[in-house]
Amino acid sequence: MCILASSYALAEIPDAVLEQKDTAVIINVHDEKGDLITSGSGFIVDQDGLIVTNCNVIIQWLKKLPHTLAAETNAGLQLPIEDLISPKCVNNLVLIKVKTNEPLPAVSKAKVYSPKKGEAIFAVKPSPGFEPLASDGVIKDILDSKRLIQISIPVLPEESGSPVFNRDGAAIAALTSLPGGGKNRYFAVPLDNVFKQLNTYRKHKSELAKKVAPDIPPPVIKPLPEKKEQPLDARGHFLRGCSYHELGMYTEALKHYQDAVKLNPDFTEAFMNLGIVYYQLGKYSEAINAYEKALSLNPSSPSLYNKLGSAYIIRGNYTKALNSFKKATDIEPANPVSHYNLGIAYYLNGDRDAAFKEYSVLKELDMERAKSLLNLIY
Repeated sequence: MCILASSYALAEIPDAVLEQKDTAVIINVHDEKGDLITSGSGFIVDQDGLIVTNCNVIIQWLKKLPHTLAAETNAGLQLPIEDLISPKCVNNLVLIKVKTNEPLPAVSKAKVYSPKKGEAIFAVKPSPGFEPLASDGVIKDILDSKRLIQISIPVLPEESGSPVFNRDGAAIAALTSLPGGGKNRYFAVPLDNVFKQLNTYRKHKSELAKKVAPDIPPPVIKPLPEKKEQPLDARGHFLRGCSYHELGMYTEALKHYQDAVKLNPDFTEAFMNLGIVYYQLGKYSEAINAYEKALSLNPSSPSLYNKLGSAYIIRGNYTKALNSFKKATDIEPANPVSHYNLGIAYYLNGDRDAAFKEYSVLKELDMERAKSLLNLIY
């Protein structure tokens, strides 16, 4: 086992971490000729072949239909992708499913975890052709409402997606390489959102299994003849739109999101992303229409009401913005973003007293946003 220690003088890597080195995998993307395009890192979170990896390799895979993606284990086993579980990249992480004929080694997961400054952490980084490298370090800071942690362990772009463990050997985060992070500033993303997706996937799989009668043998599925290129369905256009969106290619993303909603008029996420792209392109009326359509499909989303209200503010329609933000706070009363937006809308609409009331609410939820709102009001 190769050990790469950080500059912090900490205790040796715990056995509970070293025992999980085989859970780290390399993610390879090849073109139609079989040439390697890019590689990234990931780790196995479920023995059935569920793997966490970074968004960048997924974006490269989605760029062209002939591209292939496979996970390579420490033993050299090649596992082709079967499905992309995450509908979009969140915090630069996605969950994928690979094909496997046998159970795979999976990380131990922390049931309840909250990062702490100064806490000892340990990363396991896969290394092509070599044993995975184990590094030790500490949590230096906790940022953005615990959605990002600054760490002392150096992170290269190709190591983004590698697992981070606590002293007990429980996976708590994934390394992430952020553009413009700055010299000697390294980060990891807590796994809360990925584990939620994992639980949703398991629940869905369990529900499907219950619907299958045990005395009916599964049908024999004959493989279809290979085709060079299949037309994209709604989900395919949506994922392609996500890849262009991540790259900042908004015009291309817009076209794929439009195709997705044409093929599936009930595709809430596609309408939401369509609104986001319209907003980023400065087409605020179109963004409002897309957000309203998404809300007609999912009227209980505070995030959508916040996005709609922001578009109304840009258009100067403060009354409709107020209505949108009020609905967001009704749905989720403890959401500081909604109260902050509502306070701004009240201020822009000339009602400082109402804006100050939102400041009073924010003081109990998010002091930084409360101070920001107060500075605006006065």
